[in-house]
Formats: sequence, structure tokens, C-alpha cells
Amino acid sequence: MTLPLFEQIKFLHPMGISTCKYGVTIPLEAQTRALQAIAKGCKVPVTILCDGMEPVHADIRRLNNKPGHLQFRYELKAQERLRQYLDLVFANGTSGSLLNIEEITPWTFRFQPILKNAIPCLQISDMIFHRLERQDESRFAELGQIRESLKTIVYDAGFSQVDYNGLIRSGLEDRGWQSEQRVVKELGLKCDFEKNGVWVEVEFGNARSYYQDYVKFMLARKYRDARLGLLLCPTTSFAALLCELGRQKAQANSVAEKTPVYSGMMSFEKAARELPFLGFMFEMPIVVAGVGVGEK
Repeated sequence: MTLPLFEQIKFLHPMGISTCKYGVTIPLEAQTRALQAIAKGCKVPVTILCDGMEPVHADIRRLNNKPGHLQFRYELKAQERLRQYLDLVFANGTSGSLLNIEEITPWTFRFQPILKNAIPCLQISDMIFHRLERQDESRFAELGQIRESLKTIVYDAGFSQVDYNGLIRSGLEDRGWQSEQRVVKELGLKCDFEKNGVWVEVEFGNARSYYQDYVKFMLARKYRDARLGLLLCPTTSFAALLCELGRQKAQANSVAEKTPVYSGMMSFEKAARELPFLGFMFEMPIVVAGVGVGEK
């Protein structure tokens, strides 16, 4: 049974010693309704798959603490094979490495390491198309330029979305893209990038603000003869990782007793879920691309 895109649990986890020994905390941004239904002190049996290893039976537990953290737990003797696998894979150190965790069937998960020495980098992991067939992507050489530009951006655990925005900008400007282009002079609205009639918005920000990106595309179509609108968003897994890293930084720098809030980032999956309902408004071709992390 294949899970629908929007009900699939998928996230990136920064590796640490506790990941190899005990388990993995599931970030709030990656929790589906099924996970949110797990009560404090309760657990759900799951199966974990890793390359070249027999399936391991473990649990997802809601800890009976104040925050009610949700975690994969595999610290028992019966799960020793998984711990040994993680120790072996990350034998040269865990700093800067990632674990990609993806639900492939209900309550069955694949753990896939992304090692630092493999040079993890940004990449377009998925795309959806409106008024454009997938096989017609080749008509727009600019999309290939964006793919290649993203591959030059190496993942760094110390980077925030602001850092990635800056690197994306530098990479595209080096390839001849114009940044901060006015859509309609009288309105003062600007798109992040434009080249040969392809208008691009990079939305690594708050999920509530991305609808304005579509408005810019429609205006660019009417007043600037736009050929294509491209919305670049982090995948849910990448967004959850950025939020978790940002949350850790905020906690480290905070002197307040209350845990800092760091969430609400836009995601490709949100845009993919909503575009079929919004598409009736758009007469122009629009592509939504999910930016994730993979090996170079």
C-alpha cells in the first residue's frame, strides 16, 4: 500500500551520538495526524528498513514528559542490529551527516544515511506542473540552470534559510538571472528572479505569505509577458530540518524559560496539496519545485 504524499512521514535528522544509541525525535513539522494521535506514554510498533539489513521491529513512542516528545526508540537488545548498522555507517563521525527517514508503507520506514563525506547538497527532489506537461520541461532551459545551480550549494548544519536564500541568489546571478525584478512598476511588487520570461519565487519563509507569489506570477503574465512561473519551496523533510536546527540555535541563545517557537515554514507538500484547488485562477504555466538535500 502506497501512502498519499500528504500523509507520508518524511524528514531529515541531523546525526548525533544519541541517534546511534537510542532513537530519533520526530520534529513537529513532520508529524502527521496519525502520529499526533499517539497519546503520552503510548507507543506504536513500526518496522525499520536499512540497505542490506533484515527489517528491525521498533516503536514510535510519545514520551510522558511535559513537551510530549515523539520518538523512534530502538535501545533494546532486539534492536541491536540497527544500532550496529548506524555505528558502522557513521564510524568516521556523525557531525554534518544526516539520516533521511521516510515512511514507505503504513508504519514501515526506510532509514537512509546521507554522509558528510558524500557532500550532501541541495537538489530539486520533486515537481508538480500546472498547464504544462512534465515531458515539456525541456522546453525551458532555465529550469535546468536552476537544477544545476542548486547542486552547487552544499548542506551545512550551521546554515539557516537566510543563508540558503543568499547562496541561491548568488548562484543564479552568476548564471545571468536578474534578481529583485519589478512585476508592475506602479505597485512596487518584485519577484526574486527573472530570466527569458521565467519568473521565480524562492519561498523558504512563512507558509502564510506564499499566496502572494502566485499573484506576482499572474501580474507578470499580464504585464510582462511571462512564459512560466516557478515556485521553489523546501520539501517538508528539509523544512523540518531547518526548523529543528533553528529551534536548537534559538534555545542555545535564549535566556528565557519558555522554549522559543520556530515553525510555520512553507513546504512543497503544502503547495502541491493546494495547487489543484487554486489552479483555476492561473492561465499561465506554473511549476512548483521541492528543494531537498541529497548526495552530490
